[in-house]
Amino acid sequence: MLTKRFLISWIASSIVMFAISYIWHGIFLTDFSRLSYPKEIFLFFAVFVYLVIGFVSAKAIDIKLLESRFKRKPILKGLISGACLGFTLFVMTYVIGVSFSTGSKIENLLLDGCWQTIEQGIGGVVVGLAHFFVFDSSAIIED
Repeated sequence: MLTKRFLISWIASSIVMFAISYIWHGIFLTDFSRLSYPKEIFLFFAVFVYLVIGFVSAKAIDIKLLESRFKRKPILKGLISGACLGFTLFVMTYVIGVSFSTGSKIENLLLDGCWQTIEQGIGGVVVGLAHFFVFDSSAIIED
């Protein structure tokens, strides 16, 4: 069900994760200079990818595994689900070979893995904040 809370958390987390990714890869690491195709094409597809990641992050906060321990802690629940998603994405991109990493040295792998976990963890916090601040009448359970 597409609720107001879900839509706001999805779009907000996508924007925040895209922005911090752009700052990290484009400004601090200058990874965009190594692209073999126009940066605009990369950014166009990156927007789509971050919308998908934001969607998954907004859905992941509702998994039942986290519900029992963090029912009244949406920000922590968002952080944990986002960090798990980030680590999973890191492993998938490494296996597929889609990465800005310049090599498979352990230092590069650790940096990439930590960054992806932090980035999606921040996205999860944004989802948790939306769950905390955005009223959702469907979340009220009547006895």
